[in-house]
Amino acid sequence: MMLSSLLQRAAAASLPGTPIHESPPPNDGGLRGGPVPQLYSEAQLCLPETMGRPAEASGIVGDLLDAGSSEARVRLVRGMLHAIGFEWLGYGTLTYLRGQPWPLSFFTGYANREWAQRYFSQRHYEVDTRYRDAPASSLPLLWDIDQLEASPVNPDASGRRRRFLDDFRANGIRSGLFLRLASPTHVNEHTVISLSSSAPSRGWITDSVVGQSLMLGLSVHEYLSRHARVPAAPPAARAEMSGMSTTQQYILEHLLQGRSDKEIAYRLHLSAHTVDYHMRQLRRRFAARNRVQLVNAATQSPYAESNFGTIEQT
Repeated sequence: MMLSSLLQRAAAASLPGTPIHESPPPNDGGLRGGPVPQLYSEAQLCLPETMGRPAEASGIVGDLLDAGSSEARVRLVRGMLHAIGFEWLGYGTLTYLRGQPWPLSFFTGYANREWAQRYFSQRHYEVDTRYRDAPASSLPLLWDIDQLEASPVNPDASGRRRRFLDDFRANGIRSGLFLRLASPTHVNEHTVISLSSSAPSRGWITDSVVGQSLMLGLSVHEYLSRHARVPAAPPAARAEMSGMSTTQQYILEHLLQGRSDKEIAYRLHLSAHTVDYHMRQLRRRFAARNRVQLVNAATQSPYAESNFGTIEQT
């Protein structure tokens, strides 16, 4: 249902034919020290133990579930990407804090891994105008390097935007399709799907290419969000979280989704005083002096001793 409705809306829109060790860049006035996203690959997914595809899975989703191994799924998706005209597919989730994108997770299985490593180590998402320019209606944004270069940006961030575009070129990425989907269950959380190509201009991305791209991208979204699961946090992380009260865990979850204290109090049926008390306890627990530090510390801490946050070398 979601796939067919998005395809109809796209057609109606009349679109034109290894651990990261690098030092982060200066902040340039944004939120200091952005989060480390949870990076995971095909080999780390937990698939259903039952044999065969679910009754509702068909098409590309069914083919992914029927594939006998993670390597077979990677070959399958890469083959479909090349048939359309793209080389890579990026898939991730993010939230917004003070209007700035904060990545939560990123799936490396079909992406340009060198680019992904550089993108997050250098926090390029802070100057990536595609998050701002992608339609909120879930329609795709067609982009190329020239368009990104012409997109307005804060003068204080112009040097970082130049490095961002130079890294795009250095990794052979020139054009693509960028799609942002609002989460149906988490306010202020979005799924981002990005198909990238070495073609120098977006002019090659026709209506037919857009339709095939949406079909592939949304099928990958359904496969990853409905039929595959990211492994749970390691025992050390679960032990760390278990030391919190249930109320504190709920408050922290809402905080990481970008909600204000007032929103948290309303959703959890708590008084403002109670939320403030638990926020102070959480800041003490994570040795954070303010809200931004708490978000950053809580985002990084659960995965500190896991394999997440690294990109496997192949």
